Amino acid sequence: MKDFTDTTGFITGGASGIGLAMARALGQRGMRVMLADIEADALASAEETLRGEGIEAHGTVLDVGDPEAYAGVAEQTLATLGKVNFLFNNAGVGTLSPAGQTPVRDWQWVVNVNLLGVAYGVEYFLPAMQALDEPCHVMNTASLAGHVANAGFGPYNATKFAVVGYSECLRQELANSNVGVSVLCPAWIRTRIAESGRNHPDAGRAEDARAGMNPIAELIEAEGLPVDTLIQRAIDAMADGTFHVFTHPDFWPMVEERLERVRADYARVR
Repeated sequence: MKDFTDTTGFITGGASGIGLAMARALGQRGMRVMLADIEADALASAEETLRGEGIEAHGTVLDVGDPEAYAGVAEQTLATLGKVNFLFNNAGVGTLSPAGQTPVRDWQWVVNVNLLGVAYGVEYFLPAMQALDEPCHVMNTASLAGHVANAGFGPYNATKFAVVGYSECLRQELANSNVGVSVLCPAWIRTRIAESGRNHPDAGRAEDARAGMNPIAELIEAEGLPVDTLIQRAIDAMADGTFHVFTHPDFWPMVEERLERVRADYARVR
């Protein structure tokens, strides 16, 4: 996708951070946007702000981990806007999750949002996208944590590795179609991901989940790139066919080290 005039986008996690920045950037280029987010107040504010900037923006409250709710929202979006050219599976959550100390409810929450929320978006929107005689694109938000694991973040790493793998599968399946695929794999970006515990479905865990991520919040503030930098790279990726959209060049040695471990282990196969 290169021309966004008279196109429509569906963006999860659209009320803030990467989702809102993407909606603004594409809206300025002529795309109508449907923002989906679990936070009603933030969603209403984002919708009003974008409209004030001259962007055709709509909003819908959605827990992406709820398949029945997602199916209804997808049906209503297609009925209201007529089509979806751009699907941005961006909603994500994270929590400090040491092995043996992580409640099952935390696992379910992270998997439902980070992985199943991506799958639901594809299942509910892809057929309509494939039926269009127009360029379309699916962009899934993973993370550098989808390539390099970090101790203490098992559910987050597991889901982000899964999103990378799922996206690679989609790229193969859709290679000869009108639907392009890319996967965002950023390192630190200045968003509120470290505060995602505020939306934990178990109110009793919400504050603990937020507190556990405080050191990550400090790292993001110190080393994070502005969200607009990532958005420009993502938009460029849709135009030039880049699949993995990375950010920090100085993190490459971490990825390379993992690849070398894989290479060394594979060399033992006889």
